[in-house]
Amino acid sequence: MTLSRITTRRLVLRPIRMEDAAAMIELGGKDFEVARWMTSFPWPYEEGAVEGFLQSVLGEGAAANAAVFAITLGGIFIGLVSIEVPGELSGEGIDHPTIGYWLGRPFQGFGYGSEAAQAAVEWGFENHTCDAIAARVFEDNKASRGLLRKLGFKPFGKTQRYSRALDRKIDNVVVCLTRNDFDMQRAVA
Repeated sequence: MTLSRITTRRLVLRPIRMEDAAAMIELGGKDFEVARWMTSFPWPYEEGAVEGFLQSVLGEGAAANAAVFAITLGGIFIGLVSIEVPGELSGEGIDHPTIGYWLGRPFQGFGYGSEAAQAAVEWGFENHTCDAIAARVFEDNKASRGLLRKLGFKPFGKTQRYSRALDRKIDNVVVCLTRNDFDMQRAVA
């Protein structure tokens, strides 16, 4: 699957590329207040971790499993959003694509995360025949839980994940947005 650019009111979501590594390191890899909310971010930052991640998502056939978009504002990388298929929750019997995202701290609190996640969800439903899209969020991450709730995601269950940055298992809430709820929201808007 070839990823195309997605344009929203203020943002452009474009396919991630190796040149994004430096911005990803500065905005996410070296900022504990971003890394602490992610399960996969090592802490302290490990040299080459971002490049390894980029190689895995840009490798041959990778786009069939994950659509990874750079979130850009005025051409500047500010974060990342992805739709993963079959989804990182498939081992727990949730066979829906999953959405994941993060923003650099200077760009949080302006609605960019909601705007990017909404566009990614729309892309996910348009490009995958699925009944729902799921997400997993740290139970104490009020901002991210609020963003997902705003988009129409509803509680589905709980799980635990090991956080590399926090070096312990963290309680997570699993939420889902059904295609029916998504379609109803679009009809109202």
